[in-house]
Amino acid sequence: MRPELKYGLLAGAGLCVWMAGEYLLGLHTTRVALGEYSGYFSVMIPLGLLYLLLQRTQAANPAEPLGLGRGLATGLYASFIAAVIVYVFLVAYSRFFNPGWLDYTLDWKVAQWRARNISEIEIRQNITFYRQTHSPAGLIGTIVVGLTLMGGLCSLGLTFVVQRLFRLKQA
Repeated sequence: MRPELKYGLLAGAGLCVWMAGEYLLGLHTTRVALGEYSGYFSVMIPLGLLYLLLQRTQAANPAEPLGLGRGLATGLYASFIAAVIVYVFLVAYSRFFNPGWLDYTLDWKVAQWRARNISEIEIRQNITFYRQTHSPAGLIGTIVVGLTLMGGLCSLGLTFVVQRLFRLKQA
């Protein structure tokens, strides 16, 4: 199995387990405010796995430092695999496991927007946008494309880190 596939599968599965854990803790239903912030920590799963993947890629060819093109391609491929897994999970989650999660989240968000004195017209626009981006078609853009691009960008930065550590090791 190609390392990109393996680490992409691990990242996708890790993110799905994270979201399932949030659900079991009530962060998508009764503790939505905490759930809003817990998602930020889930970023550590794909970042850590991307770093390990790039380190492994470098170790596979110790004669030369990992190039930016190779690091980018590796990160994009693994991130795309993870994104597809997360997309399938989120569509199933929204349809079968917790179909009301979006309403709970929007109730909390609307209360926050009203507390900040945002106009009702803007609130309605935000609700429409949020529902569209969390529909199956919208998730293609926000999850599949977005997560893939974020993984590619992060892999560029992580490639610099792996290169730097490789040079330090060589010295």
